[in-house]
Amino acid sequence: MGTEIRYSVILEHSQGVLLENATTEQLEAFWDANDTRYFGLRLENENSTHAQVIVTDVMPEEEEDL
Repeated sequence: MGTEIRYSVILEHSQGVLLENATTEQLEAFWDANDTRYFGLRLENENSTHAQVIVTDVMPEEEEDL
């Protein structure tokens, strides 16, 4: 049985932690509740037991045009 990956969601410009040490289910619930407020930029340390999801609250330019 493998170790479940935990996630922290970090706001890029302030380094503020929006969600800490969350399960996959908690991460999915966060996105469901905030998918219009935050935009995912990258996943760091995805091969470890604690990954960081870096997000922004500024809409990327390529999404503004859609």
